[in-house]
Amino acid sequence: MRLTIAIVFLFFSTALLSQEKNSLLWEISGNGLKKSSYLYGTMHVSKKIAFRLDDVFYEALEQSEKVALESDPGTWLESDTEMSDNGFPQDNGFNAKGFYTHSFNIKNPTKEQLAGYLAFEDRLINNILYRTNEYSQNFEEETYLDMFIYQAGSKFNKPIIALEDLEESTALVGRASLNAVKQKPDEWLQKKMQRQDLMFLMQDAYRERNINLLDSIDRAMYTEHYLKNMLYIRNENMAHSLDSVMKTAKVFAGIGAAHLPGENGVIALLRKKGYTVKPLVSSSTAKGQRLKEVFESKRRDNNYNTFAPDDDFFSVLLPAKLYPVSEYINTTYLSPDLANGSYFMVNRIPTFSFLKKESVYSLEDIDELLFENIPGKI
Repeated sequence: MRLTIAIVFLFFSTALLSQEKNSLLWEISGNGLKKSSYLYGTMHVSKKIAFRLDDVFYEALEQSEKVALESDPGTWLESDTEMSDNGFPQDNGFNAKGFYTHSFNIKNPTKEQLAGYLAFEDRLINNILYRTNEYSQNFEEETYLDMFIYQAGSKFNKPIIALEDLEESTALVGRASLNAVKQKPDEWLQKKMQRQDLMFLMQDAYRERNINLLDSIDRAMYTEHYLKNMLYIRNENMAHSLDSVMKTAKVFAGIGAAHLPGENGVIALLRKKGYTVKPLVSSSTAKGQRLKEVFESKRRDNNYNTFAPDDDFFSVLLPAKLYPVSEYINTTYLSPDLANGSYFMVNRIPTFSFLKKESVYSLEDIDELLFENIPGKI
């Protein structure tokens, strides 16, 4: 009888340990909390592997009162413009060679150039809103998982909380990249990499929800300097922020999966603060898919205000501020509607028509260019 009990207990302990290794969603309770909160490890991509989500994921997101992310996407463009006096320079920006020749050259854009400007899709917007790859869109979701979580919260008017100071985290990530990879990975990882590419190893670990293996791969691949700046310091900052916000409401926090595991991970740090952190798992059924469709189909009603460029050349009613993107000839203005996954874009193209009357484009010309170079319905 004692042997049977011991075997059952051993099996039960092993099952708990196995379950803890293979979960991305964690419930946080205790330590005086009136309501439990949730912590989920994301991949910052739109690949379908990041969206292998169980019913309990959607249920936790629906039940939460606030959404917390590493940073608030709504502040990204504003922060970038504050760090740069010249907007967002692209690859064809300032070039010192031939400055006086090109900068003061009055040249009318050709129809081909106008068509190119109209068909232009800014990669900055893709990085903020979608993170899709034109070569693999059939195997991706409409947006990446962090933005999906942000939109699910915003559409239902849940406050968005940034767990890090954006400027500090950007500096830490930059510092980490200066000395990131070990000269040689640890021997056990070298053997695995002989049979499988590192990216696929990490994707398999994420697919299996094995965050401890993700942690082992990181420690085998990257320097202590990298781990300290990319993960450990940021983990402490996020755990501290979570500790504060969870006392005010039921929170769903989505952060990169690499921040969860290990003795310096957010899970361990929260436990050190006195919280009970346990894994949540469930099946993926039609119930979860219905909740996902609710999040995706919901539209947020925006308030519209008048915005204009610095010289007030034009004005337009928008839900968010216009941000200039510096270009060599034209200037692109962007206004993202993050919650609804859309954006407004203006391409301002100098034609110098007041100097070269013979080059003025008619409305018929513009209409043809719009019809041929704007995707979807106009």
